[in-house]
Amino acid sequence: CCRYKDNRHVSMGAEKWLDIELWDSTKECFKMLKSRGYRIATTHVGMDAVSILDLDWSSPTTIVVGNENRGISDEALELSDLHCSIPMAGMVKSFNVSVAAGILMHHAVCDRISRMGYHGDMTVEECQILLAEFLLRHSKSSISIVEDYAMRKAVTLT
Repeated sequence: CCRYKDNRHVSMGAEKWLDIELWDSTKECFKMLKSRGYRIATTHVGMDAVSILDLDWSSPTTIVVGNENRGISDEALELSDLHCSIPMAGMVKSFNVSVAAGILMHHAVCDRISRMGYHGDMTVEECQILLAEFLLRHSKSSISIVEDYAMRKAVTLT
């Protein structure tokens, strides 16, 4: 696996919050995700696909979307835990990949909030670590931020 090269013109800064990994092997990638407790949902228009409206999104889920031309590989479809589809009306049977991903993630967040009362599954400590990593990676003066945080933390503890 290797580190993904940021493209700030496409992601508009979202790369600062993500650890993106590239994999040469779908099988190894899915194996790692499952070992971390994720189920894998692939988008697919086949007969076995379940509507995203009928799925329970409260468990950690990896969402795999394919591009408009090639879709998702047969290997990824076979290795995934479930196939899902976005209900559509009309003649067109697929969305642009970024639109599909946005719809899926929005629906998953709304479903999690309605079922669990919140959308994330990160602990308070994990959120603090994520924020610290963000600040260290993307601040012009990371050391001063760490020092400032340490001073504020010391004041609250005394």
